[in-house]
Amino acid sequence: MFSRVMMALDLSELTSRVLDVFYSVCPDPQTEVYLLHVVRKPEDVPETSSYYKKTYSRLKGLAQDIRNAGYDQVKILWESNPEVLDGIQKAVDEYDINLLVMASHGKGVWASTFRGSSTFNVVRAIDIPTLVAKGDYKCDDYLRRVLLPTDFSRKSLIALNFIRNLREHVGEVIFLHAIEGVRGDEELRENKEMAEDMLQELCNEMQNFGVQSRYVIADGGAASKEICKLAEEENCSLIFSGRTGAGPIKGLLMGSTAQNILLNSSRTLWVMPDEESED
Repeated sequence: MFSRVMMALDLSELTSRVLDVFYSVCPDPQTEVYLLHVVRKPEDVPETSSYYKKTYSRLKGLAQDIRNAGYDQVKILWESNPEVLDGIQKAVDEYDINLLVMASHGKGVWASTFRGSSTFNVVRAIDIPTLVAKGDYKCDDYLRRVLLPTDFSRKSLIALNFIRNLREHVGEVIFLHAIEGVRGDEELRENKEMAEDMLQELCNEMQNFGVQSRYVIADGGAASKEICKLAEEENCSLIFSGRTGAGPIKGLLMGSTAQNILLNSSRTLWVMPDEESED
């Protein structure tokens, strides 16, 4: 499904987590794999520098591990750029990358070479599907149980095509619709009835593709809070998110809802672009 995948690595303690996520979502051994490391200091770029010798040696080791796992096409990208975001964007464009995998440290701030830059801003700037592995959650299979919040807009359901293409590897999909801002019990009842019909239709579609699914309707609080809460309660392996949306998750990754998910959820976040990928 994803022919050219890039892992942006700062070689922190979360590097192995990034690889685990990659193995789960990219099972095709024909996948072209790019390991990107952005070097911010010019003195660290030359092959004669101690930084290069130490860091590049580790990248070579990771590349060999990936080859040993069955992926033959692995390339190391040694990118020199004082701005990590610019380095990532340049590599994405130059190598026509169609999936980015990276890590989130602590409250969304990248450590080491990514210090001073937020994962939120990286995801907002890179317009391709992006997986953000979190540091406080480890899973053997990141497609085991996935959470897909939706307000039924087209943009919030872009992930459906990805799920269809990965249907042989997806264990279960949980759809979540959060109801906010209702003005009484009657409006809440009407919204729930309408949501139930649409959610059941989504579940039926998943069933047609052989994917187990169910849905949850939440009306107890802010959408981001309900998403994070359900992900923990259901032990979801990752959360799908759109970059923009309407309704209760309006402005996803441009506003507070997706940012709060990224900052507060312990689960890996898979962010979809605004338009469907051609791949």
